Amino acid sequence: MGKITKVLLGRGGVTLCARRWPGFVALTLAAASALAVGCGEATSPPTPVRLTVSPEIVIVDQIGRTRQFTARAEDADGARISGVSVAWSSSDPAVATIDRASGLASTRSIGTTTILAAVAGVTGEATLEVFVPSGPDFVAGETYFGLRGYTEYQAGDLPIIVSAPHGGDLEPDQIPFRTYGVTTQDRQTQELARAVAAALFGRSDGRPHLIINRLHRNRLDANREIEEAAQGSVYAEWAWAEHHGFIDAAKQKVVQQYGRGLYLDLHGHGHDIQRLELGYLLRSSDLGLPDSLLDDPELINQSSIRRLALDAAAGFVELVRGATSLGGLLAQQGFPSVPSHDQPDPDGAPYFTGGYSTERHGSRDGGMISGIQIEVHWVGARDSTSSQAAFADALALVLETYLATHFQINLSAASTADSGEGQRGRQSAVKPRNSRTTSSVQRVDGAQTWAHTPADRRNQTVSDAKGPGVFSRKSGQIEPDATRRKTLWRT
Repeated sequence: MGKITKVLLGRGGVTLCARRWPGFVALTLAAASALAVGCGEATSPPTPVRLTVSPEIVIVDQIGRTRQFTARAEDADGARISGVSVAWSSSDPAVATIDRASGLASTRSIGTTTILAAVAGVTGEATLEVFVPSGPDFVAGETYFGLRGYTEYQAGDLPIIVSAPHGGDLEPDQIPFRTYGVTTQDRQTQELARAVAAALFGRSDGRPHLIINRLHRNRLDANREIEEAAQGSVYAEWAWAEHHGFIDAAKQKVVQQYGRGLYLDLHGHGHDIQRLELGYLLRSSDLGLPDSLLDDPELINQSSIRRLALDAAAGFVELVRGATSLGGLLAQQGFPSVPSHDQPDPDGAPYFTGGYSTERHGSRDGGMISGIQIEVHWVGARDSTSSQAAFADALALVLETYLATHFQINLSAASTADSGEGQRGRQSAVKPRNSRTTSSVQRVDGAQTWAHTPADRRNQTVSDAKGPGVFSRKSGQIEPDATRRKTLWRT
């Protein structure tokens, strides 16, 4: 029979493995049904039929960085095959090279390359895109685009920031359809935002900061937390981060130039009542309160114009629904608004109070930029080019009055602050605050902060939560730096 090479113990008994040319013979002692296994000197590995490369899509924002790729080989049953040797390559080594054995890629230039993995004739692939973002020194009057043109930023020199998150129309194949949440476009709001910017330039010779999400809402909802906004798409997540990154850059520029400013998030609603809906993160029930109860520290803290309410002499109620509120001034120009002096609350009708962008970029959670969400009706405001121009002209006129009254900023003078008149021009554009309205306010966390408040609210207690979370491109997640309130209502 030959030399016994193995003795295997199993439930079926004892198996003796003996060598006899040209192969092996297995002799099982005990149960006749026992299987003769394990007698071969070597077993060939399963044949791979599938090779999956991870991560599938990688976007790198610097030249000279590295990124590790891995491959998973599977057999016909989907079981992982370990110990296989993978050969790596890059379709465009000018964009990125990759170590043939380890799968470590190194970026070389801007562009896109396909990362290829191969095992025994089976291949898998991934996409590596190198894109170096613009900034941080944005020049007023220049236009900047994000990756693949999905986001747009027109840098400005006025203390006004305008964003349009739902007016985009791009539907690229590499971004899948969003499967939940609202996916309908706010029609003509991208065009309306551009008209507003043009009207402000026409009146003041200055430019607002304009940020536009050019992706259709069925691909990205830039007015949501990233999970719902992008729903796992790497390209949508990147565009989301760029959209809010451009707004953050604009806010920083405005604060550097003026110390404070106004953020407007432009939307379009489909409600039956043809009027503007201005969102301050206040609920309909809040707006239904009498003035004495609306002027409450808790509601002030909750609002997206919290900073302005502390600084302006007019008082919170006047800012929200008085004659010189944004809604009040727009109503005087022929655009009925809620809240306003004429329509102080929605009166039971549908109403959008503000969403993620107003939460994040307004002053509810701190900062010097106050924010308002503007929901624009269709008839007479968005339904034609002439309607858009009429609304844009009215808003530009109103903003001149609004900023002069409540921010003490002259827009015409502000536009020349950085165009030859230097610091003296900027000082003439921004009037000093009234020192008589300044008081030390105790935050609920015990820290001291200085706030400019009307005399009748000097001793109020205000909460000052830290800012919202920051999107990390490294982790692909929002990394919170403080507890934030949930959105009251969204659009």
